[in-house]
Amino acid sequence: MNTPSSLLPTPVRPTAEDRSWLSSDHSAEPVLTLLGGLGWPRVDSPEANVHCTSPDGRVYVGWLPEDPGAWKRGIVWRIQVQPADATAWT
Repeated sequence: MNTPSSLLPTPVRPTAEDRSWLSSDHSAEPVLTLLGGLGWPRVDSPEANVHCTSPDGRVYVGWLPEDPGAWKRGIVWRIQVQPADATAWT
């Protein structure tokens, strides 16, 4: 499915200083609500981590506030993309 660019939201490119809210505990719900509204299944783990996968299975978004490995890396979000015609990236 191709979406016309006129229907896509305008990309927002915050500066590094503006992105600190993404790692705070209160930032996940707007993103997770958006993904749920787009039909992405959501799985909440007993540890309070949240996992979402795109309907086509090519994109994974994880909110990992209780994953010790995420905090060691200095991140709480994990995004993995497996394009149909390109190299996967995280």
